[in-house]
Amino acid sequence: MTLSKVYPIAKRELRSYFDSAIAYIVLAVFLLVTGWFFATPLFLNNSADLRSLFSLVPLILMFFAPAITMKLIAEEKKTGSIELLSTMPVTDLEIILGKWLAALALTTTAILLTLPYLFTILAVADPKGGAWIGGRSSADTWG
Repeated sequence: MTLSKVYPIAKRELRSYFDSAIAYIVLAVFLLVTGWFFATPLFLNNSADLRSLFSLVPLILMFFAPAITMKLIAEEKKTGSIELLSTMPVTDLEIILGKWLAALALTTTAILLTLPYLFTILAVADPKGGAWIGGRSSADTWG
């Protein structure tokens, strides 16, 4: 297995995400849902922490990760390009790793796009020590 064969597959798959509306829709819906769970405690409860976001993002990703990955092999079969891909000098493992890297890159992009939430909390609150790193409120810290 060589990574020189995995990266072109990942690059092609990632490009296919962004050439269609799939990536943009997934990112927009992810940011809308996480934004709601970030802004609700901030504005309604006057609670400037990321606890609600940290507790719900894994649950949100349980729905978004399959939405991102279920297209990977099914689209190849639908378009008939799975035969072309399987006759190339790449192993099944390299194909799967390339497609997994593309899905991981899209998921990482979605998570990185939530960084403005952190900067908002830092701008409106004065977090104690590293409490904001773990998503804990200052009332929950020891000492």
